Amino acid sequence: MASAKKLPSGAWRTQASKVINGKKVCKSFTVHPNETNGDSRKAKALSEMQAREWQFNAEDVETYGITIKQAMENYISDRSKVLSPSTITNYRRFLPYFESLWDVSITDIKTPQIQQIINEWSVSVKRKTIQNRISFLLSVLDYCDCDKKFKLRYPQNTSKAIKSPDLEDVQMLIDNADEDFKPILYLAAFGGLRRGEICALKQEDISRDMCTVFVHADIVLEGHKWVYKPFPKNAQNGTIQLPKFVIDALPSTDDYIFDMNPNMLSHKYDKLKNRLGLQFNFHSLRHFAASFRSDLGIPSKYIEEVGRWKNSKVLKKVYDNTLNSSRKKYTQMSNNYLEENFNPQRKVL
Repeated sequence: MASAKKLPSGAWRTQASKVINGKKVCKSFTVHPNETNGDSRKAKALSEMQAREWQFNAEDVETYGITIKQAMENYISDRSKVLSPSTITNYRRFLPYFESLWDVSITDIKTPQIQQIINEWSVSVKRKTIQNRISFLLSVLDYCDCDKKFKLRYPQNTSKAIKSPDLEDVQMLIDNADEDFKPILYLAAFGGLRRGEICALKQEDISRDMCTVFVHADIVLEGHKWVYKPFPKNAQNGTIQLPKFVIDALPSTDDYIFDMNPNMLSHKYDKLKNRLGLQFNFHSLRHFAASFRSDLGIPSKYIEEVGRWKNSKVLKKVYDNTLNSSRKKYTQMSNNYLEENFNPQRKVL
């Protein structure tokens, strides 16, 4: 049995062969670490296991000449044994986008056919989404041992101006939100938490004495079910210190801080912002968390730390690490701003 070889892309490919109907058939099995949560060793082992199973499967179905739709369904069925339900769900969502290619044989597929659907998508779909869909198609073709090379052109990235909500906009949201929803707005606009991160917060993640929130988990949709997921080791988690009035507003529950999933959160937010005639979505509050700190003159390095954004290469060259003394200064600076502008008790005074 041949061993898997590592490709320049980081994927592992195992080539195998066997005799089918008196004819020698060769097939390759490629697995990228992205399919195994970044574990390269698991990707290698999975590639070799798939090749071994194919060689010893007496009921093997010849893939030569099957249609694109059949190939996609076979690929999803095979991958469902080893990949997470959420990944398989995404694969199934890709299927309808290729309806115009469903009846095309994998041996007849050509660059112009793929380029045509890319051109059609580019009118209303972002470049990254298009690349994800085409990557799925190419993986399916590679799975069926289709060695064709395609020269494809993707639409240019269009930079969209991101407008952060103004202080008045955020204040309007908070003033008109009910008492149960205000803490959610606080965490998004002041701490930069995403909706899944907010829904994943538990009592054990809150230090009321230290006024800190530990962000280390997410609520994600797997199939038709919302699931609690701790961040992998390389994810951007962290501890955020917030003003006392924010921490005091968090409900004292037995387990999860908020009894809702991300869709329920978005639905409640959309009702509020539509009633007020505001245009920005919930994620824009995360932009506000960065923009007000930037207006205060807080360096980008510390803003990135609060929002848990990945550091840019430039910033890595300029800053070696965040100094504790500076971190405390900038944390106090941002918290003072929030106290002065949003603390309901001070506003009454």
